[in-house]
Amino acid sequence: MDEKIRVLIIEDSEDDTFLILRELRRGGYKPVYERVETESAMRAALSSKEWDLILSDYNMPCFSTYEALSILKESGIDVPFIIVTGAIGEENAVQLMKEGANDYVMKDHIQRLVPVIERELQEAEGRKSRRKTEDLYRKSDFVVNASSDMMVMINRNYVYETANKSFYKAFKKNSPEEIVGSSVSDVWGREIFEQEIKDYLDRCLNGEEISTEMWFDMPGEGRQCFEINYIPYCDNNGAITHAIMVGHNITKRKIVEQELNKSYQKLQKALEGTVHALSTLVEMRDPYTAGHQKRVAMIAQAIAREIGLPEDHVQSIWVASLIHDVGKIRVPSDILSKPGRISKAEFELIKEHPKTGYEILSKIEFPWSVADIVLQHHERMDGSGYPQGLKGDDILLASRIVGVADVVEAMTYHRPYREALGLNAALDEIKKNKGILYDPEVADACIRIFLEKGFVL
Repeated sequence: MDEKIRVLIIEDSEDDTFLILRELRRGGYKPVYERVETESAMRAALSSKEWDLILSDYNMPCFSTYEALSILKESGIDVPFIIVTGAIGEENAVQLMKEGANDYVMKDHIQRLVPVIERELQEAEGRKSRRKTEDLYRKSDFVVNASSDMMVMINRNYVYETANKSFYKAFKKNSPEEIVGSSVSDVWGREIFEQEIKDYLDRCLNGEEISTEMWFDMPGEGRQCFEINYIPYCDNNGAITHAIMVGHNITKRKIVEQELNKSYQKLQKALEGTVHALSTLVEMRDPYTAGHQKRVAMIAQAIAREIGLPEDHVQSIWVASLIHDVGKIRVPSDILSKPGRISKAEFELIKEHPKTGYEILSKIEFPWSVADIVLQHHERMDGSGYPQGLKGDDILLASRIVGVADVVEAMTYHRPYREALGLNAALDEIKKNKGILYDPEVADACIRIFLEKGFVL
């Protein structure tokens, strides 16, 4: 029988919402959901209903993921927040995790969603259990020994007054009496107490609740990582008399994260190698345009930064530019290097290269829409481009950027069928057809980087 789950979906696309719901149902869940796409709608949903899970898109026109995380943090509700997006750079992903997101799943790897949800729901249940335990500490003078977490109560003299079984066992002791009455510095060592623990205890004893992660050398276990919560404890008069410390061992999770990061770095290097190999392959077949793709990439990257695109978008444009002509491997080299004008039939064959590039690149799992950018880089604003005859905003912004960079580079440098026309002629072409063939914002940014910002190839 399907497990009921209450899901708040922050998403501006109904199609993507249905994609997410279908994946949840395939994973054995029966979702009860609400879709929101504005700040006010999210606030209303959080205040009126209880949720097991929040799934949020990253790129939305009217509402950012950072704002959604801020609202969730403000509400004080502890519910897993998972980003489900089509594109997100590593830097943005890391920042969002720091802001409170639990994980992220790419839409083109939607099959990862259910396992991530299951893990985060288990973690949430664990946090809920620990909060209940911490609440029990606030009302009692003993530490529950049933918990696998290490728990102690420390007075204002930095002396342990209570310690649960998990704590004293971690120090290879046989009873709490071997810990209780000892100072924190006696148990951990003066250096660790002074450098790693004392400041947190002082802040806690001044009324601050603290959650942090720390690595310690544990007897017989080596280096271990703990999620540690410091909670002020008050007497019946409301005076803070103790600090409660709860330590949850997260070493295994940290090791997995480190291994995943290493794997990611290896994949990044492999991907970079693939991109450069494809770029080199094209230029080996077309020696007259050697360096063309790299120069286009440099121009496109500068334009993207000039108009203020996020760094992950800039990276996608850089990669797509480096291999935007990969489809030319299907064009006979005699045509590519032919001096003088080419025939109409030969040009029709050359016009197939965006489609060919798309066919090649769509088989590679890039973290961005590289294949689509390459497919559309010869489309023009008035619909006169190829291969689909797209117009205006139907063309990806990244493709509009690569298209302008491609024209500027092609006119500036020598081609088999003509001498180089020069940068001035290239920029005149962009000015002349701004808003007709080329996106106005992209065209203006291109002109600025050369004439005002001193960009040089």
